[in-house]
Amino acid sequence: MRYCKVLLVLVGVEFFLAAPAWAQAGDDKEIQAYIDLMRKDIRKDKQALVDQAMDLEAAQKSQFWAVYADYQTALDKIGDQRIANIKKYADNFDAMTDEIADQLAVKMMDLEAQRAALRNKYYHVFKEKMGARTSARFLQAETTIAYLLDLKIASEVPLLQ
Repeated sequence: MRYCKVLLVLVGVEFFLAAPAWAQAGDDKEIQAYIDLMRKDIRKDKQALVDQAMDLEAAQKSQFWAVYADYQTALDKIGDQRIANIKKYADNFDAMTDEIADQLAVKMMDLEAQRAALRNKYYHVFKEKMGARTSARFLQAETTIAYLLDLKIASEVPLLQ
């Protein structure tokens, strides 16, 4: 299945949290530019994956992508918070306190809850507009891609000492 092959390619893409995010003396503007570039590339790849997974008729595509754009905008806001949390982790990695570790962990769990709530919300939006099967396919594609990206991020972030 082509969808699975494309997912494997996506896993291989360097995600927006590669080495420059961990640079000790990195320039914030340079890091942000790198993150923006990686996000743009990944968003393009992700859109192609979702389009292939959804396999919609031409008439359905415009309706789907109009709603999906709103979903992606909301997801990007959660992603921005996640990047900020990871940057805070990197900034405090060598001098981590229990208080900061707790703040980071609580924020991480909050962001996971926000992402799940967002998928739940848009599952129902798509279900209302396009039916349960199409909505379930959206949920499968989004969840699979998110888990693969999560795995990539987790492999780049060193465990707390």
